[in-house]
Amino acid sequence: MILSLAVVTAGVLVFVIFGMPRGSDETAVKVVATAEPMAAFARQTPYTPLAPAGLPGYWKSTSLRLTGPTGSSDGGDIAEATIGYVVDRPDHRTYARLRESNAPNAVQKLLGNRPARATVNVNGVPWEQRPDDDGHLAISRTDEGVTVVIDDGGGKGGAAQADLVALAESLQPVQPVQPSGT
Repeated sequence: MILSLAVVTAGVLVFVIFGMPRGSDETAVKVVATAEPMAAFARQTPYTPLAPAGLPGYWKSTSLRLTGPTGSSDGGDIAEATIGYVVDRPDHRTYARLRESNAPNAVQKLLGNRPARATVNVNGVPWEQRPDDDGHLAISRTDEGVTVVIDDGGGKGGAAQADLVALAESLQPVQPVQPSGT
């Protein structure tokens, strides 16, 4: 009986070791479409929004939030866009986020009281570096009333400055789409 039990146990062990399917420790990144929603957003906004073009395939958009335009108490139409990214390299994942707004106090609203500490050159244009006290990175630029902030998401696993600059370098104006049937 002990011999029979040993044979059955050995068979189960062989199955567990060689036949049992194993999941990956890495979970798949769920990508969300951004091109069409951003083009529709561009049709509605009082400014021309920006979105990345030509980023390497390991940049994956994972979230999109579009707000506005909304009438504000100062009479302006405030519109905001946020796109979250996973920078999914084979050896590790990091996070980055693109945010843009035409709110008059956009830097304060998006980053709080982070003062500009230096500048970084992006395609010949200076962007302000705004690290926080915990070492999280952000770069920002305001042009013609529109503020663009690219940051590391403010949490664990944030992207390095080189990735933030790469995202800034890829930004292009979004062309609005006309509604179908017109």
